[in-house]
Amino acid sequence: MTDFSRRRIGALAFGAGLAAATRPAAAQAWPSRPVTVVVPWPAGGSTDVLGRAVSAWFGERLGQPFVVDNRSGANGNIGAGSVARAAPDGQTLMVTTNGPITNNTLLYKSMPFDPFKDLSPIALLAELPVVIAARSQMPYRTVQELVAYAKANPGKVNCGTPPLGSVAYLAAQLLQHRAGIQLNLVPYRGSAPLTNDLLAGTVDMALDLVTTYLPHIQAGTLRALGVTTAEPIPQLPQTQTVQAQGIADYRATGWIALLGPAGLPEPIVGRLNAESNAYLQVEQNRARMSGLGLTPLGGTPADVSRRMQAEVALWRPIIQAAGISFD
Repeated sequence: MTDFSRRRIGALAFGAGLAAATRPAAAQAWPSRPVTVVVPWPAGGSTDVLGRAVSAWFGERLGQPFVVDNRSGANGNIGAGSVARAAPDGQTLMVTTNGPITNNTLLYKSMPFDPFKDLSPIALLAELPVVIAARSQMPYRTVQELVAYAKANPGKVNCGTPPLGSVAYLAAQLLQHRAGIQLNLVPYRGSAPLTNDLLAGTVDMALDLVTTYLPHIQAGTLRALGVTTAEPIPQLPQTQTVQAQGIADYRATGWIALLGPAGLPEPIVGRLNAESNAYLQVEQNRARMSGLGLTPLGGTPADVSRRMQAEVALWRPIIQAAGISFD
């Protein structure tokens, strides 16, 4: 071997070593330390429970703890904003409902971050179905009968919902818009007082997440009129969707996704997406999610982006027509 060849091989080896030394740490052995998974909601809710279950799965599969950090406030904006500002090294992730990454962009006059620019979509985890429920004494048993009754009695059907801007409140607004009816919407500060008033007869009907009313529907004290998903749900297999009952182009659900800061390296996004989809294929995990009122989703990072864009397109005219705006 000539001296020139030796020098060339040495230079190539040095260059390869230098490239490896300067390559971003996230592209090397990730994760090399515990990962924070922000849930921008209080502990105990379905999003938090799913976030903890998925984090435990990641920890077992990737060899480092994935630790849930509940950072609630400002309708999810505080926690989501902290992830948007985090370094894109795979050490900070987020499991969140769609509120902070879609609906809040329409509800708030100003946002502390831009979800479409400041976050990396990773995986769709679950859908949160909403059910339209009524007291068993009411004269309507289906959405069609409710629509007919509401048209004959405009503004006289008291319809309770969770707070302004919640997916169930928006679903009620969408029902009015798509069905051409006028309900007397009564937003509550939370699901517990709303459920109490619904059972007591203060309101005639209500919309909320299926887990809120499922025990009462099963007990016969409340009646499920329809679900807001595109397909029937396993928790209420005999209840038709709103769309199947003649309300065209009606779908209004919450959903949960995994995201990270913008610029997250593709190998990390790919690995997390693959592990998320693997989690969703395990029957025991799917059964646990069903018990929480969740429908497993899955798919690619591009599916998250498409869902975000579709959500904004759906709710923009509804929120504008309702005149909802938060400071």
